[in-house]
Amino acid sequence: MNYRYEELTPAEFTEAVHRLPVFIAPTGLLEWHGDHLPLGQDALKIHGIALRVAERLGGGIVLPPQYIGRPGFSRYTGTLTYSEGLVTSLFYELFGQLKKVGARVIALLTGHYGPLQVDCLKRVAACFAQENPDLRVIAMPEYEGSEVDGIVPADHAGKWETSMFWHMYPELTRMESFREEPIPPLAYPNPPNDHYREGEKWVWGADVAGESSRGLGERAVGIVAETIAARIRSSLAELGL
Repeated sequence: MNYRYEELTPAEFTEAVHRLPVFIAPTGLLEWHGDHLPLGQDALKIHGIALRVAERLGGGIVLPPQYIGRPGFSRYTGTLTYSEGLVTSLFYELFGQLKKVGARVIALLTGHYGPLQVDCLKRVAACFAQENPDLRVIAMPEYEGSEVDGIVPADHAGKWETSMFWHMYPELTRMESFREEPIPPLAYPNPPNDHYREGEKWVWGADVAGESSRGLGERAVGIVAETIAARIRSSLAELGL
């Protein structure tokens, strides 16, 4: 079954909405993730997870990944970040468009973390849901509510993101390029929409090269996808669907 919005014909789209009116919107950033992961890691990772959520549900429509979000490592090579006003407007309007085409449950999943991103998305989702009580809108980072061996599978290009991405996109993962040093250069001294802290020094939170693996990524992706699927099933049940 094809769950990708952009690949469906009009007839397939109509059938998919009728079967299960769930839309999953994955979003991330174009952002530095070490030397071993691509700049689009956040959004590609969450898009891969979103497709696995749809498989578990046996339906739903997954949007293409978005690369718009609040600040991350704005001063590091290749990172693009945006204002809260733009992000809020973008996703509020997206929710309205998805309602138009038949959504009853919308899951906005972010593969990019941090309170600036997560809190912004949760606020806009709560606002839209309050104004549209016939819908359910979920906004969450993929790790929310999940644990692997008692640990929340969340970091920035560390063993969790590296392992999950490596499992889903082995052809884009460059473990041979991983370096603990040097500290990534601050390529852009005064970028717009910055959230840089003076004196901030990058430190890997784990032995990324030694602890990351495709096997760990497979386990983490499976647990995360099932947790999100359960959240969506609960929303469907609230609506009597």
